[in-house]
Amino acid sequence: MKIDRIDRVVIAVKNLDESMKFFSYLLGIKFDPTGSSGEQLVRAAYSSSGIELMEATQLDSPVGKFVEKRGEGLYAIVFKVSNIEEASKELEKKGLRNVGKLDLGALKEAMYHPKDAHGVMIILAEYEDVHPATAAVALSLLQLKK
Repeated sequence: MKIDRIDRVVIAVKNLDESMKFFSYLLGIKFDPTGSSGEQLVRAAYSSSGIELMEATQLDSPVGKFVEKRGEGLYAIVFKVSNIEEASKELEKKGLRNVGKLDLGALKEAMYHPKDAHGVMIILAEYEDVHPATAAVALSLLQLKK
């Protein structure tokens, strides 16, 4: 399995807005506008530095249960791969249990149980890299629609 890079580190938080302010102040970083996933029951914010903050929208969601049981903190490490199917097969052959998949068209993710990886959820992500200018234009267009 070829890992392209560490894509991001996911931190589970109780309050997304307060956490964004804290990490922005602490590290001098900015976060993209927040988004939510109805399927995953979360609100999330991404930083180009590789930090994702994730807040549960329901207490009985996986992130909500995590924060309730373990408190805020490291939730997952996301690895970018070029072929998620091959990488998933290899992790499963090595004993990791898949606990979920996400398919948003251009983004595909596969999640693996933290008990199989020393308490850290492993997430594989597959997507095409785009030039930063392309991403900036797309973000600008989204903001204009609001």
